[in-house]
Amino acid sequence: MCGIAFSLEVIDAARDSSQTDAIWQSYTDAVRSRGPDASDSFIRRLENSSGSQLQLRFHGSVLHMRGDQVTPQPLVAENGDVLLWNGEVFDGLEIGEHENDGRKLLDRIEQLGPANFLEAIAPVEGPYAFVYFAASTGILYYGRDPLGRRSLLHRSDQGSSTFALVSNAPIGNAGPQDWTEVDCAAIHSLKLGDWPAAPESRSFVYPFDRLNPALPRLGDAVPMTRMLPPGPVIGPKLMDVVHTFLAELERAVRARVATVPPFPPPPAARIAVLFSGGIDCTVVAAVLDRVLPQSESIDLVNVAFENPRSLNAREFAQQHPPKPSRRGIRGPRWKTGDSEVPASTEPISTDTEQSSAPLGPYDVPDRLTAREAWQELRTLRPDRQWNLVEVDVPYQEMLEHRQRVVDLMKPQNTVMDLSISLAFYFAARGQGHLATAGPDQQEPPEYTSRARVLLSGLGADEVLGGYARHRRAFSQPVAPAVNGGTDEQPVPGPPVNQNWQALLAELQMDLDRLPTRNLGRDDRIISTHGKEARYPLLAGHVVDFLARQPVWYKADMRFEEGVGDKMLLRILARELGLREAGRRKKRAIHFGARTAKMDLGDGKAKGTDLL
Repeated sequence: MCGIAFSLEVIDAARDSSQTDAIWQSYTDAVRSRGPDASDSFIRRLENSSGSQLQLRFHGSVLHMRGDQVTPQPLVAENGDVLLWNGEVFDGLEIGEHENDGRKLLDRIEQLGPANFLEAIAPVEGPYAFVYFAASTGILYYGRDPLGRRSLLHRSDQGSSTFALVSNAPIGNAGPQDWTEVDCAAIHSLKLGDWPAAPESRSFVYPFDRLNPALPRLGDAVPMTRMLPPGPVIGPKLMDVVHTFLAELERAVRARVATVPPFPPPPAARIAVLFSGGIDCTVVAAVLDRVLPQSESIDLVNVAFENPRSLNAREFAQQHPPKPSRRGIRGPRWKTGDSEVPASTEPISTDTEQSSAPLGPYDVPDRLTAREAWQELRTLRPDRQWNLVEVDVPYQEMLEHRQRVVDLMKPQNTVMDLSISLAFYFAARGQGHLATAGPDQQEPPEYTSRARVLLSGLGADEVLGGYARHRRAFSQPVAPAVNGGTDEQPVPGPPVNQNWQALLAELQMDLDRLPTRNLGRDDRIISTHGKEARYPLLAGHVVDFLARQPVWYKADMRFEEGVGDKMLLRILARELGLREAGRRKKRAIHFGARTAKMDLGDGKAKGTDLL
């Protein structure tokens, strides 16, 4: 990974060059923290069709993530081509264990010829953003991967004939602020001979197949246990899908960690997981355990914020406790083979904070579930060193870093953006302490995670039906069939609407808008600490596999929350031994870490409100 910056300008003898130099300096300063291992720039001049002199500036700050040696950027070929590559190639290009993927991509471009650049880049699967100048044709290409997992911002000032591309916008007022994200649905190009002129765009082929459109007929859907509340009966066909899903996910995790250099050196962890204790990240951690050598430790990074508003509400609730309820809550039951067992012997709580033990300011929902999931992983895999890194963020410290986070997340600028970005910023920084398993140690040891790769479980909710709106879609009234009849029959289950078509449409919408998931924003936030996030559940082959599966295997909302949503992932968690994690309910990071509505006057603030 690296931070990249590019600028194009018409050289004007009457213009003060110190001003353009200062602006360029603001660009390189903004991206330098992304790549602490090497930093370099390259300048190229050429003449356009009107006789004007153009100046092209390229800059790359490199985070060494592949190959035996650091490969500085920009990459300049013998024929004058220039490539800025901020990405990782996980598929579509053969790369040896000791080779650099950016160098290999430039070699492929040279072999196919610059005129066939689109043919060279199209098969590449992985997160990336790039700028490529083809000297022989005078064309500048730039773009992002189809899911937008790497940031690239652009601005164009036709009045002064300037154009720029950067990974991160300049901080504060150090440079121009009118930036927009590069559309990741296309590869863009500029014919420099015609500059200044509008860029051209060439759309990507859609990266994933459309979802399997089949709807369940009588006998297709997963049978239900006779106990209340019911659970799924896992038959051999569904179990085959679960095992293949595990193989695909394991392949994705292995590709994302196998070539990471041994930094920091053992026994420190070189791989971390962004860890809330929810099902998505806990499954990723369990699969990572199957891939990494047993001698390596794994950092599980969990972040919690001191939230004055939540603490006041908690104090009020303690002073005015609710009346105890006589009704117990019983967990769902699962059935495999001829045996039927409860998913858990403990009642399902809607809020982990309902604990009898006194809670501290950082005992937020995500902290409590993270400790539970950490203990479950330690019990399952006791030979692995699992480091639960508890990152505590005092309210005052959040205020001290708030403006920097606002600057980093630009051009996004809503309350919701800030809440999510604050959580990722402090989690990626990784400064906290190690959780302790017993009462022996009074003061937990301080610890900073130095792992450069942060695995995330993001994507599970979109491709497996994890949002509340998926359940609402399933519960919509089913439209009457044309001509008064239909071949489709409701599958056995509770007497509720079973609108599989609406659920399928909602899942297709989520797949279609994966590129708009603000992964570029998250990249800008996380990478400022010289680290990068990787998303195994968004690997192309994983999404393709899940898209081919019938919807009733992935999510079945006839079952209650914590069972039917993301059902395929929950069954996989159970197969991996994660019984507790497999039943946890969905909770957004800004609520779980308590970054939402932190100030006492924020009660009526909406996530879509502008800052």
